Amino acid sequence: MTRHHHGLPALAVAGSAVLWGLWWLPLRWLAAGALPGDWSSLAIYGAATLVLLPVAWLRRRHLRAGGKPLLLIGLSFGAVLTFWNHGVLVGEVVRVVLLFYLAPVWATGFAWLLLAERPGARRLVSILMGLGGAAVVLGFEGGFPLPRSEGDWFGLVSGLLFAVTLTLTRRAPQVGGLETSFVSLAGGAVIALGFVLFLPGQVLLPAGLAEALPPAALVAALWLLPQTWLVFWGAARLDPGRVSIILLIEVVTAAASAAVLTGEPFGLRETAGCALILGAGLLEGFAALRRPAPAV
Repeated sequence: MTRHHHGLPALAVAGSAVLWGLWWLPLRWLAAGALPGDWSSLAIYGAATLVLLPVAWLRRRHLRAGGKPLLLIGLSFGAVLTFWNHGVLVGEVVRVVLLFYLAPVWATGFAWLLLAERPGARRLVSILMGLGGAAVVLGFEGGFPLPRSEGDWFGLVSGLLFAVTLTLTRRAPQVGGLETSFVSLAGGAVIALGFVLFLPGQVLLPAGLAEALPPAALVAALWLLPQTWLVFWGAARLDPGRVSIILLIEVVTAAASAAVLTGEPFGLRETAGCALILGAGLLEGFAALRRPAPAV
């Protein structure tokens, strides 16, 4: 693809990254109203699943052909979405996003263990930078830097699950993006239902649930589905290294918006951790850009 033709896909991925970086806003808005806790995730992903249901029915043969790999990829990415959402609902947005973006570190480890891809020196440096950034963000007050809140843990686990998703996707390149989106959203709705039923502090049946569903459906139709389609469409037309670099816009967007709109702390520690994790992501992305394209 020529430089000219790279422009629109790159813009699509960048737009998606901005929307994902601001995704905490509609989540917290819905949670502050009649959809407390993980009801916001359940309503949004449930509505998105219903919107895609007619398309899924038309492509049911592709869904069946996806088989077990599609189910595993969809459920793992659905878990990524739901765990990340819960993290930003109960924790600090910046910390959750930064811990999530350790995903390339975990993905490298999984690729080494499961795909026999030994990391080179550049990738080892990016791993050390990512882990160092996480340690700075988490702090050393209690000794070894571990997540110190529920939000931290959910952000970290969502990144681990995203690394699992990336590894599964590489092992099943034949699985289609639309089918993956549908199964992921349906899986996210199921996992969110599990959170509502079994996590402490959840409201089993919120008052005013019926009135809150239309706004949740609008968020799904006007925000979630466009940002998901943009990243899938753009990523399919760009090399992975370029995509991973552009997606780092999400970190900057989330950090800046949370610092301005929530008053969450964003001092020297968060700045240093953000710089290290962004640096690790950039190093990984540029390394991917330098790899030769596979033969066709």
